[in-house]
Amino acid sequence: MRLKNVVASFLLVACVTWAQEPSAPAVTHPDFSGRWRMQKDKSDFGTFKMPDIVVRIIDQHGDTMNVHTVQTTGERTSTVDATYSTDSVSKNVLNNRDATSKAFWDGPAFVVHTDMKTAKNEDEQIEDRYDLSNDGQTLTMTSHVVTAKGDATLRMVCNREKVGG
Repeated sequence: MRLKNVVASFLLVACVTWAQEPSAPAVTHPDFSGRWRMQKDKSDFGTFKMPDIVVRIIDQHGDTMNVHTVQTTGERTSTVDATYSTDSVSKNVLNNRDATSKAFWDGPAFVVHTDMKTAKNEDEQIEDRYDLSNDGQTLTMTSHVVTAKGDATLRMVCNREKVGG
């Protein structure tokens, strides 16, 4: 009888201790918020024409990123506003075309898969990967684009700009 009581007490203590242990710590992801300017000498657009200027302003709230991009190539300046979330499918208009995106975390990288149509109404898939340097001052965005004509990988390296004085 005494052995049963000892075993029962041990099991009770084990269960109470297990129940009180904290759950796995919440995973924290880097905050990409900030104003980012492309560094042409560190970026590679492959066969695509490299823009003269790209400024990207990111406002991140948890697993949702709002991305405002201003891009100048020659005499042409364009802007794009997009929102991406890991919680749901995002619908945006990119380069005057409807796009559907799904975002997820790959370790510390924020990854966005986008499906859309090219200007010639052909399927286009884009995977954008946002990687932040350890010091938080360099943002590298790698885009892998797949169309019926082939695929390409572009890399844009941006430095964080100081805002204000």
